[in-house]
Amino acid sequence: MKCPTCETFIAFDWLETECIEPNEKFNSPHCNEVLRYEIDEGTYLGAQHFTVEVVDE
Repeated sequence: MKCPTCETFIAFDWLETECIEPNEKFNSPHCNEVLRYEIDEGTYLGAQHFTVEVVDE
């Protein structure tokens, strides 16, 4: 997954290591932007598609 702000790759393993759940806010490890990711299951993009978005406070 890429950070929408700085476009740096965020590894899913990092999210699991930090115990970050889908739809939970977290700070990007690269630019400290507040982000959230979601998992869309059963889309035309595959069994699971991960989306990262910037959270407006």
